[in-house]
Amino acid sequence: MNLWNKTYTKTELMKHVGDISAVCGVRRAILDDGPGRGMRVMDVDTGSGLQFTVLPDRGMDLSHCQYKNYPIGFISKTGHVAPGLATYGGQNFLRYFTGGLLTTCGYTHHGASCTDEGRSLGLHGYATMLVSDKTSAREYWKDDNYIMEIEGMMREAEMFGENLILTRTIEASAGESKIKITDKLENAGFETQPMMMLYHFNFGHPLVGPSTQLVAPGRAAIIPRDAEATKGIERADLFESPTHRYAEQVFYHDLEPDKNGMAKAGLCNPELGIAVHVNFNQDALPYLIQWKQMGEGDYVCGIEPATNKPEGRDVARKNGELGFLQPGETKVFKLELEFEDI
Repeated sequence: MNLWNKTYTKTELMKHVGDISAVCGVRRAILDDGPGRGMRVMDVDTGSGLQFTVLPDRGMDLSHCQYKNYPIGFISKTGHVAPGLATYGGQNFLRYFTGGLLTTCGYTHHGASCTDEGRSLGLHGYATMLVSDKTSAREYWKDDNYIMEIEGMMREAEMFGENLILTRTIEASAGESKIKITDKLENAGFETQPMMMLYHFNFGHPLVGPSTQLVAPGRAAIIPRDAEATKGIERADLFESPTHRYAEQVFYHDLEPDKNGMAKAGLCNPELGIAVHVNFNQDALPYLIQWKQMGEGDYVCGIEPATNKPEGRDVARKNGELGFLQPGETKVFKLELEFEDI
């Protein structure tokens, strides 16, 4: 492994430290105050300058993140909100949207609130309200590499309704600046169920600023969502200073995958000398959505791989774009966050 610009074997490193926790690892804690009181958190330090926090009680999502002492993830004004205070329906999602590095949206619906076949669906679905079960954190040596692995299982279920189970594995290695996420979504019920997933990666200041540029290798086209986005299409890849009463702009990016089927988009800030890239398997997540919000106090750029455009399940069904999981079927989503110096 590479630490502090030096390569170590397991034996060499452990000759220098009494316990590996001096270098890297996973630390479990429980929040003790505020609206997040009682929530489990898992803080991960890779020893490379990358630290991030996993929230088992909020869908195994990621909240705080730092790279080389720079904050990376956007934290909204709601802060951490325990799932018991999160109420589903309509626009209520915005009342408990921590933001963080990742908010998962789904599993049977994401995007605009709507009514689909008589069922009322709230903005972005249930995913981020779900609490992890069978939660584990493992640390182990694999040859000369030290691996940190967190896993948990969430269930979106209702009596007489759906029974979807998502098993999430989050992996990081000591000395590396990468976060690997593997999601396995299973229809554990006996009826075909709608499936919609969106990975709401949220990047804030100082990574996002006037010197930042969105980069998307192999991009074929950018499509504005609406009239407001059309106004800003020429500056979709660029970012303004915080703007009073800024109206959000959303763009759809048409990306070409690499030879391994992975697509890529990210943010580059030459002033800070860092960049962050989101890699994802495009066969499972064919859409890449950019959420640009330059408002005062709501200053964030979302990079969001998804199964569908975030226009609601009713629209996806009407357009023939709604995906389904058959009984017993499992869908796998692979994502990787990659941090680098430039």
